[in-house]
Amino acid sequence: MINSMGDKATAKATMQAAGVPTIPGSEGLLASVSECKKIAADIGYPIMLIATAGGGGKGMRYVA
Repeated sequence: MINSMGDKATAKATMQAAGVPTIPGSEGLLASVSECKKIAADIGYPIMLIATAGGGGKGMRYVA
C-alpha cells in the first residue's frame, strides 16, 4: 500500500484503476511547463504544479 500511495502520480493512477473518481489533470508526470500550460488550457482550470513525493504543499507553484 505504501508503494502504491507513496507519491501523488502513482496514487492517482491506483485510484483511477480502482474506479475512484479523480479531479481532471495530466495522465502522469509532465516534462515541461509548456506541456502543463497546454493541459491547463484543455481543462480550463487554474493549474498548480506540486511535488509528487510530498512536501506538504511547500513546493506548490501557480502556472496558469
